[in-house]
Parts: sequence; structure tokens; C-alpha cells
Amino acid sequence: MKKLGKKVLIALVSLAVSILVVKCNELVYFNDHNYIITITDKERITTGVGKNIGSKYLVFGKNENGSFVFENTDNLIRLKWNSSDIQGKLEIGNTYRITVIGYRVRFLSLYKNILKVSKIEQGE
Repeated sequence: MKKLGKKVLIALVSLAVSILVVKCNELVYFNDHNYIITITDKERITTGVGKNIGSKYLVFGKNENGSFVFENTDNLIRLKWNSSDIQGKLEIGNTYRITVIGYRVRFLSLYKNILKVSKIEQGE
């Protein structure tokens, strides 16, 4: 009887953890929202050393609501593999409609991640 109780408890905990993971992924990876921003700067930052070096792109922009910093990195879950192409396409001073996912958490240095960009031509 004790073995059955342990198995049920393990199954319930596993189910709860699975639901929590799925919900967290939905919050981070499927919360698409859009901005219209003018690019003010962009850069690539690196972390680590040697074989453990990593990098990501940052994009700085502003609109009538303030200034923003976004990350531009590939994303397995959303099948985004064109971060370098996006970074190269963005031009300082131009205005873009961007679709982002995620949240900005300053104390963890987390940024909203850019998924898509489209340039807004003057007069649009």
C-alpha cells in the first residue's frame, strides 16, 4: 500500500511540474506583442570566455512611450533562426514594427526577444 501511495504522489508531482513548465513557456514564448520604435542604437554583447563564450544582440529604440532595450537571439521554440539577418537589416534612425516575446526583468538582465521586424516607410 505504501508503494502505491508513493507512486501516486510521484505521478501527481510530475503532473503538477509538467503543467507549471507548460504554463511558464506559454507566458514567455507565446505572449507576442508589437511595438513601433525608432532604432537609436544596436550592439552585440558577449559573455564568458574561451569555449564557454556566448553572445547576443541588443537593440535600443524609442517611441512616444519611452526608450526600450530588446534582445535579438535565435529561439528554438518559435523556430527563429535569423537573428543575424535581423540585426544586419536594422538601421539606426529608421522606424520599425517589431513583434517580441518575453518580459523585461531588469534585475536578471532579461529582455523581450525580437521575433519579427518590418520597416515602416515614411508616410505610413
